[in-house]
Amino acid sequence: MNFEKAVININRSVTKKKPESFNDTWIRYRCNVSYEFIIENIKTELGDPDWDLVISKLDRWNQKLWMRGFKKRYIKLYKNKQEVNLILKRYNNKFYTFLVQVNKEDYVICDWISIRLVRVAQKRNILAKEKIISLLVSLVDQWIENDKSLFSWKGYNELIIQQIEGCVRRFRYTGSFLGYLYRTLQYSGLGLVPLEKFSFDDFLLTDQKRRIDIFIK
Repeated sequence: MNFEKAVININRSVTKKKPESFNDTWIRYRCNVSYEFIIENIKTELGDPDWDLVISKLDRWNQKLWMRGFKKRYIKLYKNKQEVNLILKRYNNKFYTFLVQVNKEDYVICDWISIRLVRVAQKRNILAKEKIISLLVSLVDQWIENDKSLFSWKGYNELIIQQIEGCVRRFRYTGSFLGYLYRTLQYSGLGLVPLEKFSFDDFLLTDQKRRIDIFIK
């Protein structure tokens, strides 16, 4: 068994069984060998099974079934800096992608970092939530400045943060977190009137740092 075979087995099983939705438990009982391989060998920085990576390799129509309709159980808020640092350390030289994306590879890297931090934030780690929101605020600022379809968001800082928080909370698996966030802002921004401009010397609403400071150590 290897990763490619595991993905093929899961994809084939989902296509054949046609479940309304599926999760890791479904995979465990219907693709046990693949499941065991994944939980032992395909892991995130935190040591959890990397289901985001697995699901990203399935056919698009099967990706949409992942965790559909499953309600998240309530988890208490907590702070764990080590969980965040493990991700920051691995992608330490890639955070520039939240400021500028030269090519498609930069976009993919930025998206992947976002998904990693979003998953930890969804576990209710307050520090992970704060970090990903601060990064995404800067990214969205760039979108607004350079994309006419998002220009109407200019000046709605608090509302932007609310939209980002909502996307972080709701993200299940749509192939791309950044794509999900972008589409959400597009649809939610219809009818908004631009209010003001911004600068990287401006202070973020989430803390007392300038926008540029989160990228400078």
